[in-house]
Amino acid sequence: MSDSYEAPVREKRSFLMARDPSVDRRCRPRPEKKLRLFDDIHEATESTDGSDSESECASSCGDYATSVPIAEDSSVADTGPQVFLRLRPVGAASKAYSVSEDGKVLVTSAKSENTSNNVNRMEKHFGFTSIFDGSVGQRDVYDICVGPRIVEEECVTIMTYGTSGSGKTYTLLGDDVLAGVIPRGLEHIFTIYLENLYHSPKLKLVNGCIEFLQDETTLREMQISKKLLNLCPDIGGHHERLKEAIQGDHTFETKADPNVSVMIWVSFVEIYNELVYDLLSIPPRQENLGAVPRKSMKISCNKGQVYIKGLTTVFVRSSEEALRLLRLGQQRSTYASTSVNANSSRSHCVFIVDVLKYNSSGMTTQCSYKFCDLAGSERVNNTGTIGLRLKEAKNINTSLMTLGRCLDAASTSRKKPNTEVIPFRDSKLTMLLQAALLGKERLAMIVTVTPLEKFYEENLNVLNFASIAKNIIFKEPLIKQHSTRYSGFFDNSKRNTQYEYIKEIEEDNISLREEIDRLKFDHVLKMQLLEEKLRKELSETYQELMRANKKLWEEETAKKRLMAEREFEFKLGSQKRRYEEQIEDLKDEIEELKSPSSEIDSMDEKEDEPNPSIEILDDE
Repeated sequence: MSDSYEAPVREKRSFLMARDPSVDRRCRPRPEKKLRLFDDIHEATESTDGSDSESECASSCGDYATSVPIAEDSSVADTGPQVFLRLRPVGAASKAYSVSEDGKVLVTSAKSENTSNNVNRMEKHFGFTSIFDGSVGQRDVYDICVGPRIVEEECVTIMTYGTSGSGKTYTLLGDDVLAGVIPRGLEHIFTIYLENLYHSPKLKLVNGCIEFLQDETTLREMQISKKLLNLCPDIGGHHERLKEAIQGDHTFETKADPNVSVMIWVSFVEIYNELVYDLLSIPPRQENLGAVPRKSMKISCNKGQVYIKGLTTVFVRSSEEALRLLRLGQQRSTYASTSVNANSSRSHCVFIVDVLKYNSSGMTTQCSYKFCDLAGSERVNNTGTIGLRLKEAKNINTSLMTLGRCLDAASTSRKKPNTEVIPFRDSKLTMLLQAALLGKERLAMIVTVTPLEKFYEENLNVLNFASIAKNIIFKEPLIKQHSTRYSGFFDNSKRNTQYEYIKEIEEDNISLREEIDRLKFDHVLKMQLLEEKLRKELSETYQELMRANKKLWEEETAKKRLMAEREFEFKLGSQKRRYEEQIEDLKDEIEELKSPSSEIDSMDEKEDEPNPSIEILDDE
């Protein structure tokens, strides 16, 4: 065959006449889809000359064999994120939206001139894992989207995405009558591990890794849990009604394993204007009124585990406690009113449930459930946002665009390995959800759409985003198990006859610690009040002394001033008399100087007068 083989003649090409894209550099046809055509052939055909056929196959496959990834193991199945579509019930649904007969394809075609370009008017088909119309209730949504993941005990991220006011928060939380996905999931989780719940937090996720807690740390965690539960609203009666409704809709089974101890932790975070905030943090004690400024948190990664540094995780022992903490976080999250939705969420909220298991053999297992309520994508022309609302909408749309870029890059890198870097670090949302976006955790996306004409273009953007997520293919994730040398660290709570006694002692210990903290706070407050009182008394005494000293000083000063005035008057009088005499003398001198002729006349008169002594002599 090698003698009869003729090499194909290469065609002459130039920059003006490029090569046909369906032909590779060796002038061989290049298939548009790289499929392994011989995978279905189980029996190899034998040729007359094995060496020649083998060499021919090797030469003919060439680069194509190296470019297509070969499956490592047939047992490893390739799966992708499950993308569900939920249509919000409206009074008069638009004819631009129609669902196929199999219930998995949504067909859109604009019948009006509301669209901005001709491309959006074209008929488009969007495939989903399943489509729920307005008649599908919360029970069916949970049974299809979330329930199987919890039964299989897989790490999963449940994400709701859609336009503002399309029903994302309702799907996750529900209302006072119909429970959403999160309350049903909490009831499901606690029903499954009802027989294996441990009474105290001995295991905790610290910086993404499971750690054993000492007695002091355990008591402190229980104290934190009690403080936060005291801040939560009382929903005892509401929870009982909700629990009965959930149990009427579902039949959850309990998995009892005497060798397993289960501890459940919850946390709640908010991503607002690209800053991460803890919604379950304990507020600091302060005497002055006013809102305490929130502190943003940092997302870090430890050995492939993504965590939020310093995030408050709370140990819970029942679905009621978890639901109360969920309500507390809802009250602290950011909401505002827009033209589209009167109670629009202005941030992305992620409610995390961590299930930690300890086996008597010493093996620990972590299973995390993340429920992510994405803020709705908005158009400023429809919502009419200005000022701070406009800044919030900008950050929301930017983070959602980054999420779409990450999904697009993930699908591209799957088709072409090592071709594009997934930009997780461009947004806090994608940094937090990168494990699910990389396929290390299950990802289920519930896309909500309002089937009305005025939201047609926004719905197209949402559907295009969902189609990108639907085309991603991930490898099946594996649940990581952490072994430890502390085998037998726990005593089985069901075999320990002193379980109730230990639980009572721990509760008493927590109450005593709270009483100690309260007494310390009261003592500090009393000391502060006493110090303030002493400072006030000292200040008043000092002021009285100052007033007395001032009075004495004023009296002494007045006496000194009087004596000085008298002395000054005496000196002034003596000086005045002396100068007056001098003035009189000077005046006399002046008068004398002013009359010289009178002095001469007086002198002449004195000369003319006879001398009496001489006359007496003459007479004799």
